[in-house]
Amino acid sequence: MRADHPKIGFLFLGGVHQALHIAPIAAALAREGRAQVSMFAPLEDIAPLTRLLSDLECAHPVQALMIPAWLSKPHAVIAKQPPKLACLLANRSRFEDLDVLVAAERTSTALKAWPGPSPKLVHVPHGAGDRARGFERRIRRFDHVIVSGPKDQARMIAQGLVSPATCSVSGSVKVSTVLSHPRMGVRGRLFTNDRPVVLYNPHFDAKLSSWASFGARMAAAFREQDHFNLVIAPHVRLSRGWSSSQRARFEALALEDRILVDAGSDRSHDMTYTMAADIYVGDVSSQVYEFLARPRPCVFLDRGVGARAEDPSFAFWSLGELVADPSDVLAALTRAHAVHARYRDRQVLAVEAALGRLEDATRTAADTLLRISRSPD
Repeated sequence: MRADHPKIGFLFLGGVHQALHIAPIAAALAREGRAQVSMFAPLEDIAPLTRLLSDLECAHPVQALMIPAWLSKPHAVIAKQPPKLACLLANRSRFEDLDVLVAAERTSTALKAWPGPSPKLVHVPHGAGDRARGFERRIRRFDHVIVSGPKDQARMIAQGLVSPATCSVSGSVKVSTVLSHPRMGVRGRLFTNDRPVVLYNPHFDAKLSSWASFGARMAAAFREQDHFNLVIAPHVRLSRGWSSSQRARFEALALEDRILVDAGSDRSHDMTYTMAADIYVGDVSSQVYEFLARPRPCVFLDRGVGARAEDPSFAFWSLGELVADPSDVLAALTRAHAVHARYRDRQVLAVEAALGRLEDATRTAADTLLRISRSPD
């Protein structure tokens, strides 16, 4: 490794479910020797992240983020996945000599608010969804943002979060990697029968999620029919903080060879389900765009959030039928393939805007990071 190569760090602070958005970039730079790459993650995430890097043909080590002494032995569970701000504070000196630090979450912007030196901070958002939370004020603190598609670039510029000079489009690194990499995208059958597979992917945001209104009733309806299989794979954060009884109730929704439930395994975020499903059912998760990388029928669930048709935070609701009553879900699924033609062209355009150009997305992002690292600004 040449000493004059830029030092680029990758911070995996937000959880393993975000890793596929930035790990392929880190792996590419490390394999090619174009940068001095450092990767940082909480202790609990190092093993799954190392497995992912192995799939990406990268053996680069991942460094454990240090934790404050007050979070160590007396609080072993917290020590494995410490609070983000405490973790940043304890490790900030390790980032100071980096040229660039890449993050998929936004708590890391605290590094810019604290006194003292900090590297250029680059954000690669973990998804290309439309939810308003993805366009919040902390984005202004990043030195540069690399988004998947022109949709998010235009919206961030319009909201004054970035300028054309501080926001680049790379294409979706995650989707590009899964669709093109030989060790990704190879999936076994989810069910032994040939019934169409419905993926239900509720979000964790309590104000927007359909889970409380639709989840149990939808599972009950699927138990009483034999036309579809169902995968219930909510956003991994939905189950955080669940009690043992809540988790048991969720797992009890499963039914052999008809209903599969997953509260947060790797398959819930590595595109296993979005690739295998025939129909997508959800509310505001960005995974809908990952599903639509190959256009297929969608059904969206509105638990009464009062969204307006022109609201960009609910733009994906125009890509399939919108259902407001849990009792109407099965009927919507039954006609989903028949009515898909009216949505397909819209889906194609939406995916192009959201995910961008998938060819060479990882290389485009890596080249952008190298350019930023060498920029005097």
